[in-house]
Amino acid sequence: MLLDNKIPIRYSLGKIKPELIAVIIYSIAIVILHDVVHLDNMSIPIAIPTLLGTAISLILGFRIAQSYDRWWEARKIWGEIVNDSRTLVRQVQIFITIPENLDETKELHRRIAYTQIAFSYTLSKSLRGLDSTKKMERFLSTEELEYVNSHTNKPNAILQLHSSQLKQALDNNWIDVFKAMRVDTTIARLTDSMGKAERIKSTVFPVTYTILVEYLLYLFVLLLPLGMTDYFGYLVAPLLILISVPFFLLEKTAITLQNPFNNNKTDIPMTRISKTIEVNLKEMVGERCTIDLLNPEDGPFFVM
Repeated sequence: MLLDNKIPIRYSLGKIKPELIAVIIYSIAIVILHDVVHLDNMSIPIAIPTLLGTAISLILGFRIAQSYDRWWEARKIWGEIVNDSRTLVRQVQIFITIPENLDETKELHRRIAYTQIAFSYTLSKSLRGLDSTKKMERFLSTEELEYVNSHTNKPNAILQLHSSQLKQALDNNWIDVFKAMRVDTTIARLTDSMGKAERIKSTVFPVTYTILVEYLLYLFVLLLPLGMTDYFGYLVAPLLILISVPFFLLEKTAITLQNPFNNNKTDIPMTRISKTIEVNLKEMVGERCTIDLLNPEDGPFFVM
């Protein structure tokens, strides 16, 4: 879900700043030319831009729906990661026990929980193209961090650490085979979620579709004042701006939503979700966690 924080109108208009400036210049030029040069012969029936605007509205509506489906799929993936993170630690606490050594058992549970916290942060940064292992020394040992940094896909390397921890427990008879299979199934689901997120990140929305929408939109803006000058005169300039701005905003909204991992204000709030995972898992292993989910250091929307 989107965060409750309101996105400033200045941020939204900033997304269409070049288009807005171009429309203002064009609308003023049309009014001046119509008044000075008398472009009566260039007037066209208002029905032409009206029909074109209707077609563009339908296309934009379809595109926004497709873009939102892509955004919502990404959000559901991260919901699955939250659930599987909790499930993993709960299974570990129930299934893995070091005989007659409660302290070592608790330490192993804590280490697995911290590894999972590192996975969520690393995956979120990796999807955004940031330094994915920065500050991960809080959760991983020096040896584990060196192992992760030696891999190209660092979130996958952290899941490999989970497999190593499970194998260690299995080899030492701290868990039986059937319970280990259940834990491994949870790790497999985390791998599936990671792969789904990477698929969305690496799959580019069809460029030809974007170009088509932009061409039709620019054609609409070019034709609209030619159909309105006879009716509205000098009011054509403000009317053109008021009509075209929503179209450009809808088009930019669709482009932003189709890329939910691009570090934008409309991004999936992966940092906040990762913080929620950290709070939950630390509390599950008996640690008090007072982390602020809206720490200004990371921002309410995204990490820069």
